[in-house]
Amino acid sequence: MTAEDRTLVMYGDGVRDAARRMLPKLPDACFVPAGAEALRAAVEGGLAQVVLVAGIDEQTALLGDSAVLASITLSMGGGPALTAEVAGAPTARHAYGMWEAAGRLGPCGRELCRRTAGELERLAAEAAGSAASPVAAQVVLVDAAGERMVGMYGRMAR
Repeated sequence: MTAEDRTLVMYGDGVRDAARRMLPKLPDACFVPAGAEALRAAVEGGLAQVVLVAGIDEQTALLGDSAVLASITLSMGGGPALTAEVAGAPTARHAYGMWEAAGRLGPCGRELCRRTAGELERLAAEAAGSAASPVAAQVVLVDAAGERMVGMYGRMAR
């Protein structure tokens, strides 16, 4: 089994082409829309690595709570004022804009990717019925247009 056979690239709304450009050597069959069902099926098929290329909306939804954005802001040195603004943001995209305006997009984006990767690995472990994840997760945060990578975190497959 090749590395390509054991890699799944999930992509968020409108970023399929960006994901393909980031990983041009992988065959089209490796690319699927983001979703827990695709991840579960891939784990059952022997997946070794998952790469998620998505915007802030999909990553926040995967983490299940927009309050995570305020937590990230505070832990990445955003300070109490920015944290309060982000906590009151009507959408995740508004929080993204606040991070960017405050010069905190880099560290906050990487931390969002780190937490999202952890959640993907937790879901993979759950799908495998194991305490440890059978996959290594990599996450790429893209801008609202889905064209520019603004954050990344991940481990390589074993």
